[in-house]
Amino acid sequence: MRTYAIRRLLLMVPVIIIVTIAVAGLMRIVPGDPATIALGQNATEEDRERFREAYHLNDPFHVQYLRWWGDVFKGDLGQSVVQRTNVTEELKDRLPSTIELLILSGIFTALIGIPFGVISAVKQNTPLDYLIRSFSIFGLSIPNFWLGTLLLLLPAIWWDYLPPLSDVSFFDDPLGNLEKYWMPAATLATGSSATVMRLMRSSVVEILRDDYIRTARAKGLAERTVILRHVLKNALIPVVTVMGLQLATLVGGSIIIEQIFNIPGVGLFLINSIVARDYPSIQGLVLFLAVTFMLINLLVDLSYGFLDPRIRYS
Repeated sequence: MRTYAIRRLLLMVPVIIIVTIAVAGLMRIVPGDPATIALGQNATEEDRERFREAYHLNDPFHVQYLRWWGDVFKGDLGQSVVQRTNVTEELKDRLPSTIELLILSGIFTALIGIPFGVISAVKQNTPLDYLIRSFSIFGLSIPNFWLGTLLLLLPAIWWDYLPPLSDVSFFDDPLGNLEKYWMPAATLATGSSATVMRLMRSSVVEILRDDYIRTARAKGLAERTVILRHVLKNALIPVVTVMGLQLATLVGGSIIIEQIFNIPGVGLFLINSIVARDYPSIQGLVLFLAVTFMLINLLVDLSYGFLDPRIRYS
């Protein structure tokens, strides 16, 4: 397993280089001038030129790119040319909000997707099964941004309720913090829990037809014991894969949700940086998101060995 993990980590290096080159190059093709956005339309051309010189925006692309990597190797993701802040410090301030949102979304996904998927499989072709499958199709069909907008507007119209606008630390005010984060987390978890639910159902239905399940039932084991001890662990292997990929996808989905619910996280910072053509901020955030995505995939692959001892890494 150690050799496999090291090999996967080494393979991440060229992927990261390709992703950062692509993002840095494409952002410079997109119309927009960071100097004009930072200084405003009323700034003179001389002021804009001094701004570009101060932040090395006139240097060739490869020079800017290599200088940025030099800062990264020193533990610095760069200096925002528009917000005049350090990207690393800004990321540290905003990361807890995004992490909390993703953790809550993952919890909602597991609590909804796994149990209801098992129930749907055990109660196959019953009214309860049809109801759960209809809900899963509903969850897959609704875009997150549309559902999030409805969750904000309808309670405000019907009950004059809006989630708190200010961000409160969980350790200072747990209830106030959860009141702000449960709605965006549930919005993010709707599509992912529907996917997990359908996959869990298919996996359990397939395993219930295996010979060793018939043997377990013939031995007189209770149905609950059969499901929990023999079915669930094997059925979780494909589900863990999807949940890991869903968690990585939620990192991207949180970008829009954070903007809708005014959550000061990494996603909102990335949106503002793209609008402002803030090249160092965009490159630093994309690097962070790419590494996070690949590490999550690696952890998911390594978890197979714990769920099924028969799996070997070679």
